[in-house]
Amino acid sequence: MKQQGFHIIFMLLLCTFAAQAQLDAIQELPEVVLADAKLLHFSKGFKVEKLSDSVIKRNATSLTETLRYNSSIYFKENGFGMVSSPSFRGTNAAQTAVIWNGININSNFTGQTDFNTISPLNYDAISIRSGGGGVQYGSGAVGGSIHLNNNFSFDKTNSTNLGLRYGSFSTIAANASTTQSWDDHYLNVGVDFISSENDYDYVGKSKTNNHGQFLRFSAKVNEARKLKNGFASWNSEYSYNDRNFSGSLNTLGRDAYKDINTRNLWQLQQNIGVFTTKASFAHLFEEYKYFPSSEKYYYEGGKANTFIGALQTEVFLLKKLRLNGKLEYDYVSASGENVGDNSRKTLAAVVLLNHKISDKLSYGVNLRKEFLNDFDNPFLFSADAKWKLTNNYALRLNGSKNYRVPTFNDLYWYAGGNFQLQPETSYQVEVGQDFVFGNLKADVAAYYISSKDLIKWIPGNGGLWVPVNINKTENYGVEVNLNYAFNFNKRNRLSLNANYSYTKAEDLEKEKQLIYVPFHKAGGSLQYDSKNLSAYIQGLFNGEAFTTTDNSDRVDAYSVFNIGIDYKFAFIPNITFGGRLKNVFNTYYENVAYRPMPSRSIEIFLNFNI
Repeated sequence: MKQQGFHIIFMLLLCTFAAQAQLDAIQELPEVVLADAKLLHFSKGFKVEKLSDSVIKRNATSLTETLRYNSSIYFKENGFGMVSSPSFRGTNAAQTAVIWNGININSNFTGQTDFNTISPLNYDAISIRSGGGGVQYGSGAVGGSIHLNNNFSFDKTNSTNLGLRYGSFSTIAANASTTQSWDDHYLNVGVDFISSENDYDYVGKSKTNNHGQFLRFSAKVNEARKLKNGFASWNSEYSYNDRNFSGSLNTLGRDAYKDINTRNLWQLQQNIGVFTTKASFAHLFEEYKYFPSSEKYYYEGGKANTFIGALQTEVFLLKKLRLNGKLEYDYVSASGENVGDNSRKTLAAVVLLNHKISDKLSYGVNLRKEFLNDFDNPFLFSADAKWKLTNNYALRLNGSKNYRVPTFNDLYWYAGGNFQLQPETSYQVEVGQDFVFGNLKADVAAYYISSKDLIKWIPGNGGLWVPVNINKTENYGVEVNLNYAFNFNKRNRLSLNANYSYTKAEDLEKEKQLIYVPFHKAGGSLQYDSKNLSAYIQGLFNGEAFTTTDNSDRVDAYSVFNIGIDYKFAFIPNITFGGRLKNVFNTYYENVAYRPMPSRSIEIFLNFNI
């Protein structure tokens, strides 16, 4: 963690710069340019949930924490702040795509994203798109996709936000961002930092989480310039993570892990008559270093560069028919002690269509075909429709074919990689319903996923583990989301948000539930708001989850509750002060076997809006 001092200094410099800005006396609602317009225009028949700013801020430690309490996704976390991977509708971590401003950022080595390495405060919008998204977003979008977007507007803006947090286990955190727009320019700059000794007690075990220290620093720059008939934009992000890996109930932690990720996206959009044409270029870089002993210099590592070039044209006819065609070329070059030097090229052709038949009925058809790489590339398709039968009831339907290509670890790992692997494929169908009963809004969805050629690492000759295409799985379940709000008067409001999911994910060969997929998961929050005060209680229930493929061992079901309060000073409304008490009842719980999660803890914060 030698770079901690540099990151703190960098943040202080930005805060000093940001503090010069002043908020305009009158602000108008800006016209926002969406970073990923496909999510809005070509997902009408899919379930898309956008998280509110208040929800993100109260669960700001990591993207894991944000989504754990506010979605039906289950997270396998090897101790707090350690490696965190999702199970979305019972699929594995590599079957959940993370989309940054329209680009899939899952690792080329593991095929997944570690959600503890991502700060949710870096984005203007975080959305959860349930269901297959392989046509639009490529490999891995099987169970669903998480969208991290930085939007922009050319309406005059001059605002700065600064946040400071301190909590149990010697945890300190700070974030700052400033947004300026003038004439035809837009600029957003921000940083986020968190560091923790992470030495929480194992509840009832007379043990402490030693060797679990972690640090995360990230910075962002988002810039745009308005042109005569379009715009040019640049999105950039840098993140650095330094973690000592925690031990378990039975082992002491010794190893450590450091990683760096940079992402840059340049876009040029021009409107020519009824056509909108966009050219984009992106560069993604990832590097990791694994230290078998955190006290020694020796490490094993790898790095990968991804270059993406795309050209797309969209036409919107008679305000009813939207058609988008896209060509995308990806080139990936990776190297490492365990995977050698390898590369991958992919050319993809995508066609998206949405037809609004009437104000109440619309449908979409999406197609994708890939070329050039070494796999038997499947032809992908999806179709969706939404029908608003009444003002209080809407029905949606979608179906899709999706896939996941083998990662570099799957293909080239020095001790067992298998370059004969074929892509995983899956078929999915979903039926959803939206209800409105006065102040109550409800969403009920039922889905079915059938997958084959799943990649699984199994013991081979000589005790080496090797990946093969063998598994067939069947996933089905039900998800329910409820939102209720009641206004006592102009200053007092009570709101309830709740979600529940039942997930059956079965290995058809073993006729057993897949590991780390609980049958039941529920969460929600109850919040009271007045003029200057906001108080809430937040709850999470995870049912038991099996930890072995024969379902002989499991992690127990648990419930965890958090409470919090935010207060705005009447005489200084731009300052918010508050605190949160996490794990109120000091519950012992595990997300991964023998990896206890934190005991009761407290966090206090101070936010400035300048």
